[in-house]
Amino acid sequence: MEELIDMMRKKGISHVKVLVIDVEGNSKFMIIPRQGLKEAGKGIGIDGSSIVGLTTVDTSDMIARIDQESAVCVDGDMILFSSIEYEDGRPFEGDPRGILQAVLRDASSYGSFFIKPELEFFIFQDGKPLDSQGYMDPGEGLKIIADTLKSTGLPVERYHHENGPGQYEIEPLMGPALQSCDSLIVLRDTLRYKAHHHEGRATFMPKPLEGEAGSGLHFHILLEKDGKNLFESLSLHALHFIGGLMSHARGITAVTNPTVNSYKRLVPHYEAPVHISWGRGNRSALIRIPLGGKTRIEYRSPDPLCNPYLALALILAAGLDGMKNKIEPPPEVTGDVFTSSSPHETLPSTLQEALEELETDSLVRRVMGDHLVKEFIKLKKKEIEVYNSQITRWEHEKYF
Repeated sequence: MEELIDMMRKKGISHVKVLVIDVEGNSKFMIIPRQGLKEAGKGIGIDGSSIVGLTTVDTSDMIARIDQESAVCVDGDMILFSSIEYEDGRPFEGDPRGILQAVLRDASSYGSFFIKPELEFFIFQDGKPLDSQGYMDPGEGLKIIADTLKSTGLPVERYHHENGPGQYEIEPLMGPALQSCDSLIVLRDTLRYKAHHHEGRATFMPKPLEGEAGSGLHFHILLEKDGKNLFESLSLHALHFIGGLMSHARGITAVTNPTVNSYKRLVPHYEAPVHISWGRGNRSALIRIPLGGKTRIEYRSPDPLCNPYLALALILAAGLDGMKNKIEPPPEVTGDVFTSSSPHETLPSTLQEALEELETDSLVRRVMGDHLVKEFIKLKKKEIEVYNSQITRWEHEKYF
C-alpha cells in the first residue's frame, strides 16, 4: 500500500474511488482520502444489505478488501476495485468479482485466460440517436470515445461506428480476464460521464431501437500456457471448450443476457445469435472462430447490460467443463444459420425461460453459489413482474 500512496503523492492525487460491484454489474464507490488509504488497506466496513444482491439487513456487516493491483487513473482520479469478505476475512461467496477469481484459480492448471471484449452501445441526444450514420462511417460519437480513452488511458485495438444510427463499438486490447472486466466497468462508467458532458447519453440497453441491430458484448477468449496458445489450429482443447459452451449455453443465458429487453436483440437477421451452433468466421453462429490472427473463441450472445464478471465466470466455467469431460461439439455450421434447414437447439427466447434453464443447470448453480442464484432469480422475477404489468404502445395500436 505504501508504494501506491507514494505514486499518488508523486502524481498529486489526493483521493481514490474504491469500487464495489453489485449483482447487476453496477459500480458503487467510496471516496478515500490519500491519508486514509493505509488504514483502508486493512479492510473497509460496508453495509452489504444496501448493495443489490449481497446480504440482508440482519447479516449486513461486510468488508471491502482493496485490490492494490487494480489501480486505474481517470482524469487525475485513482480507481481501485475491491473484493467482498465476511468480517472474519472469509471471501463472500456472493461477490461477482470473487466468483470470477475462483473460476480463474480453478483454470490455472490448464493455463491463463486472455479476453478481448467488444463493447457496443448507442449514444442519444434529446431522445434521438446522435447521428444517422452506418457501419464505419464518421460520427460525432467518435469524439466522445476519443475523450473517454484519453481520460482512462485504456489501450484499445480499434473503435468505430456500428450499423445502427448513433451506435458505436470499442474493442479493447486482449488482456488478462480479471483486468479486462475491470476495464469494462471503467469504460462503461466513463462513457456515460463523457456522453453527458457532451450533452448526450450513452446507453448500453441491448435493443433501444425497433428495426435496428442491437448492442452486444462479444467475448474473445484465448487460453495460453507457457506462452503457447492452447486453442491454436482448433485443437482438441478448443473443440472441447466449444462443446462445454454449447452444453451450458441455455443455462448461462440469464446471466449473459439479464434483462427483458435482452431477448428483443436475440432474434434472427441482426447478427445476434439465436441458434446454439459454432462456425469459422460465421457471424450467424453463437460461437464464432474468427479468421486470421491467433486462434480464439468468440462467444457472441452476451449484451452490455450483463455483469461482466458473472457472465465471463460462467462462460469460462462452461468451457472448462467441456475440457475436463472432453465434450465433443456437433459439426460446425456453414452458411447463414437463420436460413439453414438443419435443426439447431436455440437459446432461450425470454428472460423467464432463461431463468428456468439457469435453475436446472448444476454447473451454473455451483459456480454462482446458492446465495447468488437465489438473489439473482428473485431480482429478475421482480423485473419480469413489473414488465408484464406495463401497457405498451403496440398494445394500444393493436387493441384500443
